[in-house]
Amino acid sequence: MTTLEEPIKLKDLMEDGAIFTIKAQDGENADEPNEEDDEYEKNVLNFLNMQVAGEFADDDTYVEGTPFEKISQKMIKLLGNGAIKKRILRDGYGEKPQDGSLVRIHYNAYIELTAEPFDSTYARKKPHQFTINAGEVIPGLDISVQSMRIHEKSQFLIRPEYAYGPLGCLNRVPANTEVLFEIELSEIVNVGASTTFLTLPNDEQKQFSNVYQYCLALCAKAKDLYNKDIKLSIREYNTAVGRLEVCHLADYEDQKKQQELLLKLYSNLLVCYTRVEEPKKGCINFNKIRELVKGTDLKISAKCYFNNAKCIRMLGDYDRAKERLDIAYKMEPHNADILNEMVNLDNERKTYHKKQIELSKAMLNSGQK
Repeated sequence: MTTLEEPIKLKDLMEDGAIFTIKAQDGENADEPNEEDDEYEKNVLNFLNMQVAGEFADDDTYVEGTPFEKISQKMIKLLGNGAIKKRILRDGYGEKPQDGSLVRIHYNAYIELTAEPFDSTYARKKPHQFTINAGEVIPGLDISVQSMRIHEKSQFLIRPEYAYGPLGCLNRVPANTEVLFEIELSEIVNVGASTTFLTLPNDEQKQFSNVYQYCLALCAKAKDLYNKDIKLSIREYNTAVGRLEVCHLADYEDQKKQQELLLKLYSNLLVCYTRVEEPKKGCINFNKIRELVKGTDLKISAKCYFNNAKCIRMLGDYDRAKERLDIAYKMEPHNADILNEMVNLDNERKTYHKKQIELSKAMLNSGQK
């Protein structure tokens, strides 16, 4: 997504207009394509929206109006003046983002009569994150996300005054153009929770609602640290696990949310320990995952089986590693990482057996002298 050099206040935009100044990325030349650009251009074709281009199902074919007018007829007004309209495609759960919350979203963004998105986080295979009411994104996107819940997927029609205004956006969005965003809210993080939690009385530090927000904040911090300092990332994940495992649960809903977050934490620790080549700790977390999912609707992912297989290979149990890897392969047969690990495992097992044969021969020859 395009980054604004200076945050834009909604009041200023509404009253006086504003000039959008785009922040250039250091060391990048916009005129020179790179591998990420090529990958994006290839992926973006998977997210064509033919309704935006005017192709509708039979029940909408004879509805009068432009494509956006037809789409808007299934929407509700998010603002009283109709400048932002919304249609829920998939319901979410939990609380809506609060002022100052950090959110992570995926979206496809369209202009009318063009099926190809002018921007897509899905095509980049990377979610966009921003802070609510901090002026980091266009006002319409900020306001839209504030109406959403976790896992919700919705469409939003946003008029120009809440989108890119009279200047448009580079060569992708013309001036004074209404835009359609299809947004999926994947994560909400109360960034202040990690600080305020430690100031709470001890009994309140065991209440699930407080622990849950604290652990979400730790999880977000650990995620950001993963490629910067993985040891610190592991520490944050383990701190979250320690708090979440012993908190007081009020009801089944608390238990369900606890289990879902523990699954995420154990899975992330498994990945981290695999990366730093601490296979025993990786296997401990995989075993926790196996115990956690028993009797629940939770599932062990192919990624977990894959990383557990790598840990077991590091420990020299090649047969069991093959069993785990076979499960991962059945779940994701076209996953290149799994296929490469199969080759690595086979080569390492052959090398091990070859050394064992050579060692046996050497011992036999030594005994005959």
